[in-house]
Amino acid sequence: MTSLPRPAIVMWEVTRACKLSCAHCVVGPQEQRSAAELSTYEAYKTIDQIVALRPQELIMTGGDPLERSDLYQLIDYAVRRGANPTLTLSPTPLLTGSVMGKLRHHGLTRIAIAIDAASPAPHDALRGLFGQFAAMLTAVRWARTAELEIEANTLVTTANLNDLPAMARLLTSLGIQRWNVYFPVPLRGAKSVASLKPEEVERAFEQLLKIGGEVAFGIRTFEAPMLEDDIVFISHSGEVASSPFAGVRAGNVRYQPLSAIYSSADLFASNRRDISRH
Repeated sequence: MTSLPRPAIVMWEVTRACKLSCAHCVVGPQEQRSAAELSTYEAYKTIDQIVALRPQELIMTGGDPLERSDLYQLIDYAVRRGANPTLTLSPTPLLTGSVMGKLRHHGLTRIAIAIDAASPAPHDALRGLFGQFAAMLTAVRWARTAELEIEANTLVTTANLNDLPAMARLLTSLGIQRWNVYFPVPLRGAKSVASLKPEEVERAFEQLLKIGGEVAFGIRTFEAPMLEDDIVFISHSGEVASSPFAGVRAGNVRYQPLSAIYSSADLFASNRRDISRH
């Protein structure tokens, strides 16, 4: 009997609602939750489907996941099903020290937070709001107090390309467990930052390889032009794709099991063939 393929990562956008206005945002800020968003019951069923797929990792992201009033229920259910999710958080007014403690109480063990520069001005510029760098540092302190592990998400741009060594020193001082480095993908009709030139991508990888030999935390890349990422992305409305930036959808968990979509859709079959060649 042939076993079903198993993705490395399932990335689930639990909501698109968010009060920030980040320069690289795929869809732009949406202050209210969408009517198309998966309901609590549908979210439970989605967690069941994710668990059945047996990914190596589940990332719950947004928007701002704290905009969902049922977030604690979803985390609790995911933990009880053995999914052990990582939650991506934004330092908005919804995020407080008590919220961080409550997330830990419901079984969360790891958060991810955006850190896009080693100093306030460039970080705040990309996040679209003054004070975000300071708020991020405060959120990291709260997470450490709550005994949550921390991952840093960084979008590589022309603005921070030469700042990567300084960022690595900052991340070391913050005691993070992993650095997730994203490369920009241009999307028509969406807010975005410009793609890096090929020589800039090469320079970024040279720096990351050097940094990787010097730091205690792990480094991994997303949307890297020279690497294949084995990711299943589920949107707030249940649409399934190989990336939050992919225009092609493979199905919807509302109408078809996630395992069936991943195992049979041409999009994922093609990705698996590409990965197996490397």
